[in-house]
Amino acid sequence: MKTSTTMDKSKTKVYNSYDANILEALFVKYGLSKYYIRQCVNGTVHGITPDCIKKDYETMQKAYKDVIMNLIQTTLK
Repeated sequence: MKTSTTMDKSKTKVYNSYDANILEALFVKYGLSKYYIRQCVNGTVHGITPDCIKKDYETMQKAYKDVIMNLIQTTLK
């Protein structure tokens, strides 16, 4: 029996996912579209405002992770 040696068409691209709560907060803060905010965080768009948005996203993400870790620690006690 002969097997086919065709190329596997598996998905190899890894897509970034962003926290919807943080995107919503940035949407409210800046009044810009969520698509544009995702582009800013991704680094596709360049400028002063995109840099501020990216910095705010990273700050909010770090704070969010800290809150989650604190909740985990308090529930384990």
